[in-house]
Amino acid sequence: MLRELITKLAGFTAPSGSEQALAEYLLSIVKDYADETYIDTLGNAVAHKRGDGPHTLLTAHMDEPGVMVIHIDDCGFLRLVSVGNLAPTQLIGRQILFSNGVHGVLQAEQVKDKEAITFDKLYVDIGASSKEAAQDSVYIGLAGVVTEELVSIGDHALSGRALDNRVGCAVAIEVFRQAAADGKQVTLAFTSQETVGNRGIKTVAHRVQPDWALVIDGVPAGDTPGSKRMEVKLGKGPAVKIMDKSIVVPVAVKDHLIDAAKSANVDVQFEVRPDAGSDAGTLHLSTTGIPTGGISYPVRYVDSSSPIVDLRDAEQCVQILLKAVQSKA
Repeated sequence: MLRELITKLAGFTAPSGSEQALAEYLLSIVKDYADETYIDTLGNAVAHKRGDGPHTLLTAHMDEPGVMVIHIDDCGFLRLVSVGNLAPTQLIGRQILFSNGVHGVLQAEQVKDKEAITFDKLYVDIGASSKEAAQDSVYIGLAGVVTEELVSIGDHALSGRALDNRVGCAVAIEVFRQAAADGKQVTLAFTSQETVGNRGIKTVAHRVQPDWALVIDGVPAGDTPGSKRMEVKLGKGPAVKIMDKSIVVPVAVKDHLIDAAKSANVDVQFEVRPDAGSDAGTLHLSTTGIPTGGISYPVRYVDSSSPIVDLRDAEQCVQILLKAVQSKA
């Protein structure tokens, strides 16, 4: 079930600021379990279920890094800027899919040192013979993503575009469905524009005002040759967030998640990531302060167009989160 859902969600093109189609689809999946669904002014997709117990907010960002057209030259080639964290040297020769369905190929001007390539040196070829021909298909401000086929890796892993954080969205759906069926008071938010500065979550927090919140996201695995030091390994279980650049998780929330993992008989790892922020950091500082924690699934090659995730980690995220919501007093 989870594999099929992740596969479907990864097929959507949703760079930051262009999440509308995905937002509508996500709400169509959960609407039958919710008392209310809506898309707010920043494009967050929100579902709410009235029920008993503390009001839990589950969040997972739905956007992905992408590019945006800023110039079309006389020969019909497109110039771009990055929307999110993309390394230009990794994009040369890759295919681009724009949000209106137009395809192109990314290339770079000839330079002596490829490591010196910046977005100023990149262009997209969409097969147009002139500026006018290109303008029939694309426009300034059109967003797109690097395409990559979703494939199975080994017995339990998937690789492909947008797994960070469509895996988190799939996990959040499963937890929401079961918590709602159990009669819990829970709100599910698929947030927009996380990749460009955790923007969407700000309006969610102020409108929902939950008693506590749980953020579901990917965390870089540190188990590949020459990788940055990180005590998180693929296939070894979800990671309970301890801290990142934007938050030190309250001890009570952290301990509750660890206890939930024990109750679910799931081994966990621990996320200590001082070099990157998250929606959790923005969320816990919103309104008068919201107790916030996080459960993350390990991701290899998190900043590339071909990340790898282990479905067992994702399935165990569901187990821990559901126990945490069910046992929250």
